[in-house]
Amino acid sequence: MKNGGAVFPTQIISHYQDTKEGAEPVYVTNGGMTLRDYFAGQALAGLASLVPPCTESSAHYAYEYADAMLAEREKEQ
Repeated sequence: MKNGGAVFPTQIISHYQDTKEGAEPVYVTNGGMTLRDYFAGQALAGLASLVPPCTESSAHYAYEYADAMLAEREKEQ
């Protein structure tokens, strides 16, 4: 299953490397959450506002929505 890739990736300094000019930062990319997780979180927020309290089945439905959104997104590309 595709997860849509990373959402909100960030670069962080892993360490510093000595160069002739001095210490230079070495960056690594933190992938962040997946697009599937982001979509599921958005769907869960909507579901929770309609049918509190939030349960495991709510989370299951949120991921079903996320999977449907990713499938539709694939059709458009």
